[in-house]
Amino acid sequence: MQRKVLAMLILWASMAAGVSNAQDAPGPRRPLSSPITVSVFSESISLPTFKGFFEKPNVGVRIGTELYYRNRPGSQLFQTVNLGYYHHRALHHGLFVSSEFGYRKFIGPLYLDATIGGGYLHLIPTVPMYRSAGGEFTRVSPHLHKFMPTLGLGAGYRINQRTSVFSRYEVFGEMPVVQDVPVLPHKALHVGARLSLSR
Repeated sequence: MQRKVLAMLILWASMAAGVSNAQDAPGPRRPLSSPITVSVFSESISLPTFKGFFEKPNVGVRIGTELYYRNRPGSQLFQTVNLGYYHHRALHHGLFVSSEFGYRKFIGPLYLDATIGGGYLHLIPTVPMYRSAGGEFTRVSPHLHKFMPTLGLGAGYRINQRTSVFSRYEVFGEMPVVQDVPVLPHKALHVGARLSLSR
C-alpha cells in the first residue's frame, strides 16, 4: 500500500513540474511559474486546537501546485491542487485529492495566507469493519469514500523568487461519518517548501 502511494505522489510531482502558468506576470518580486509545494504534516482527529501534534504524531505528506488568478508584488489570489497521504495509527490510511482557493499577503519576505476548499478523501481502515443488519454482522468494504472540506491558515518566508518555506495549520473534515454525526473533524500542522521550476 505505501509503495503504491509513494509511486502516485512521485507521478503527481512529475505532472506538476510540467504545469505552466501563463497568468504569472513579470515583476521584480513575483514568484516564477509552475510552483511545486511539498509538505510533511502531523494529523490527528480533534476539534481545532494546538494540542497533541507532537505526542505520537500521525505523519502525512502532501504535494501540490498553485494556479494564480491575481499575482501582484504584494499579494496573490490563487487556487491549489493537492495530492496527499497520511497514516492514522491503528485507525486508517488516508489518501486525498483536494483544491483550495486562497489569498496571500506579502510583508517584505514574510507572508500570511488563508485558504478554503474541499476534496475527496479515500480511507482504508487498518482493522476490519462490520455492519449490523437484522441481528447479524456483515463485513463492509475496506474502502471508504468521503467528502473533505478544508480550512487553513499559513505563514511563510520567501527566500528568493524561486523558493519559500512555510508552516500551515489546517482543519479538514471527514463527511459523512455515521447517521448522527455529520462530520468528523481532523487537524493538521504542515511544514514545507514551495519551489518554482520554470521561468
